[in-house]
Amino acid sequence: MSIKEPVYIVAGDAMKELMEKVFPERKTIPFREDLSKGTYEGFVIDRDFIRNRASFWNVSEDEYSDKIAPIIDLDLSQNFILCFGEDDCCRANLEFLIGYLKGRGYSRTIQIKIVNEYDLNEIREYTV
Repeated sequence: MSIKEPVYIVAGDAMKELMEKVFPERKTIPFREDLSKGTYEGFVIDRDFIRNRASFWNVSEDEYSDKIAPIIDLDLSQNFILCFGEDDCCRANLEFLIGYLKGRGYSRTIQIKIVNEYDLNEIREYTV
């Protein structure tokens, strides 16, 4: 059996596009949210979370669900690397994603790469 390449969960569509240019061989999934703004409780993406966040961003629940579908539909058999910048948005999103993955029963080590959002140069790396 071959080992699957890791999937990179990245900070939004702009980082996904940059990742595809710089590292076209990497599979990437964008996390399209800024959890440093507004409120949410816990690390579960359920109907209440979607309703709350859709209301905060002034979009329909369907629009919001479509925006975060790649995260809702994650294949938990994959190895994930979370690739984000250093700003408040990225820190909040990382905290949420780590809690979300662990809350869904993801028991593998999660690798975190903090990068410069303009060129993807690595600033630091750690695991949780």
